[in-house]
Amino acid sequence: MSFCPHLLRSRFSAGLSSSVPQHRLQLRHWYRQPAKLPAARYAANYTSISNSIHPGAYDTFGNDLDTFSQPISDPALIREPTDNQTEDQPKGLSDVALSPLTRGNGNDTAGSSSIPDLDDLPGSHISSSGDRNPINRKLFKISYAIPILKNGEIKHKYTTRHVSQETFDFNESVKLASLSYDRDEIQTWKMAYAKLYQAVFLGANMRKFPASLTLNDADQKLLEMIKADCQGSFREAWEALEKPAKASHWKRLSLWLLRNSPDLALEFLLVTSQSADLPFFAMVASCFLFLDKLHHVGKFQHWEKSGHTYVSLLLTCLDPGIWPVAHLSQKGARLYLQNASRKDLYRAWAIVDNRRNHISSATWLCFMRRFTEFGDVRTSLEALELVRRRERVSLRMNSEGVMRHCCKLLLLDSVRDTPNGRNFHILPKLLKMGVIPNRDMMNIVLSNAFKTGDPQLGFDMFDFMKRQSLEPDSFTYLTLLSDAVARGDRERVESLIHNIRTLELDKNPWIASKIFHAHFTFNAKHRDPDADPRGVFYSLLDMYIQLYDITPLRELSIIPPEYTPPSGGANAQPSIIALYLMIATYLRCQKRISHTLRVYTTFRALLAQGHPSITPLASTDHTYNEFLLAFRDDPCGLRPAVRLVEDMQRSSNKDKELENGAVAHAKPSVRTWTILMSAFTFNQQPLAAEKVRGMMAKHGVEYNQVTWNIVINNYANAQNVTQVANSIKAMEAQGFSMDSYTMKCLSYLQDPGRLWIAVEEMDQASDAQHDMVTSSWDEDENEHLLEQGLRRLCKKEESTR
Repeated sequence: MSFCPHLLRSRFSAGLSSSVPQHRLQLRHWYRQPAKLPAARYAANYTSISNSIHPGAYDTFGNDLDTFSQPISDPALIREPTDNQTEDQPKGLSDVALSPLTRGNGNDTAGSSSIPDLDDLPGSHISSSGDRNPINRKLFKISYAIPILKNGEIKHKYTTRHVSQETFDFNESVKLASLSYDRDEIQTWKMAYAKLYQAVFLGANMRKFPASLTLNDADQKLLEMIKADCQGSFREAWEALEKPAKASHWKRLSLWLLRNSPDLALEFLLVTSQSADLPFFAMVASCFLFLDKLHHVGKFQHWEKSGHTYVSLLLTCLDPGIWPVAHLSQKGARLYLQNASRKDLYRAWAIVDNRRNHISSATWLCFMRRFTEFGDVRTSLEALELVRRRERVSLRMNSEGVMRHCCKLLLLDSVRDTPNGRNFHILPKLLKMGVIPNRDMMNIVLSNAFKTGDPQLGFDMFDFMKRQSLEPDSFTYLTLLSDAVARGDRERVESLIHNIRTLELDKNPWIASKIFHAHFTFNAKHRDPDADPRGVFYSLLDMYIQLYDITPLRELSIIPPEYTPPSGGANAQPSIIALYLMIATYLRCQKRISHTLRVYTTFRALLAQGHPSITPLASTDHTYNEFLLAFRDDPCGLRPAVRLVEDMQRSSNKDKELENGAVAHAKPSVRTWTILMSAFTFNQQPLAAEKVRGMMAKHGVEYNQVTWNIVINNYANAQNVTQVANSIKAMEAQGFSMDSYTMKCLSYLQDPGRLWIAVEEMDQASDAQHDMVTSSWDEDENEHLLEQGLRRLCKKEESTR
């Protein structure tokens, strides 16, 4: 995939790599690292020195069986890296500069890349010098075995990691605090757990547990305590047990509780995880993976016990403070991260930085996703950098999981000014990490390009996609169509619709809805004054029938009885947008207040009945505002307009008492109040418009630019120059400035000169008040200084005496 030089005219410098790059940065070795590294810089802090197959030094759950630890003292183990290791990065958009977003002077060259450096990313901070005396630095080995399947038999891949004294000591403390099991016992527990999981969630036949996992008399006594008072009597009895007894009871009780009483299993896990002798983290994580399945089907949605909810209990039992160093259950770690709050997430990030826990690429991606959800772009990129460093042993940068997470991150991208012009903030960093954009990523880049306000940039990106054989899909055309509709480019819309129908993408519900919206925008919203209103309505109705079921429109009574729909109509339930557009078109194409009142009465009745298609329309103010606009056009519609706003307030207040699942009705928005105020203003009812302002103040509604213009219009029509001047000053104080509509309102004044005199008088009064306050402050300050001087003088006189 080669880069086309014609893209240089796009006024953009982001750069897309044109072929799969070689690995960018070689992994640095542990002896080159500083003693203390940021969270995203330690991916290569451990060295694997053996790939041999070992019969078993570590079980699947991380049980320490043949683990040994010792300091490194042999300098032969230290390998010097080659300083001349460089990367041959193929030229693409990341190397060939595109011109800035702003109109350039045509002097941009292909050799001046404006991509920001990745100095703030982890890899760029790792120097080749590292520690001053790496050989004398005392490191320790943690040895363990990773289970693998070879020739149909589970064996273990023997691995050694080198860690610091602090990490080694923590690893030893975890081993000493853990309940000890025989390897065969753990394997038996694991197999029983797998059978239980398959039986509950996959519908497999549940076989009896082995005799060793069947409750005995001692287990029964503990179980009765769990049922009676888990946080009290059971906790006391559990703490009184010896460590081997706890291990024996835990493996049997955990399985029984998961199978028969998940609610009690939560309390049991809480008590045992807070004990001095901890069950293996991987086994606790397995239990929570089982319980989390039940949580997602609503089992623990409202569970609460001893101040704990399900989520808070999960975070307590899977706390990263007890995560093992060498063999961490990655699924358990990800389960914690998925439920963690922002504070808990950053705490886990700091802990794995300090202790150097073994983290897989999938878990780093989980960190990345959560940081993206919290809008932390910088730390998300650091987590992705750690995935890149593990590329040779785990996920590759072009894998589906990495690309999906990059797409989510790109949704946060924005354009910033750089020394070389305007540029995206996130995209260049992803490219330098070796991420090769696929069509999904390019679709988001395309959408971001249009959001910059420069449509030509979006067109250039679209042309680039086609040249790189990235065929447009429904998302691509949806982006192009949305931009064309927003800009009012009717010719472009018609061209895109032709291409969409040629590719048979018009059946996509999102594309169909956008085409429907485009037809409404150009024919109903901005209707030609000479166009027949009935023809406009029926043209949109014909398009609607091809996509959706006509029944909800009949129930709303906006379909004439004599209308016969064309054959071959669709039976799909209409979307909220489609229903809103049809109601808006009907109200805009007919001007009889009686029809508007009839349809609104029917609309409110269907809402009260909970109609499945109509009720969701009440979740926003859009449909209500369309009725208000229709009522505004007739003096007889003022009373229904007031009742409509009262209906919105009454419905939204009732929603506070509704159960979960009910559609929340929208409160009157600032647009709703503004339309109501304009209805009285346009119908020469200034006092009623003032009452609306009072209601807005009572409900704490903030004015927008349109609201201020309506207020100024109301006073200008009443020739109240003083209030016009006051409104202009208040509008400017709120951060708005006069626009063309404001100037049009001022033209209604019979004596415009009086307005500017009033404004000047207000400015002079404001300046005088400011001077008075300043003068008063100066006088007070002078009196204060004078008083201090007199006190000092008195002290001097006393000292001389």
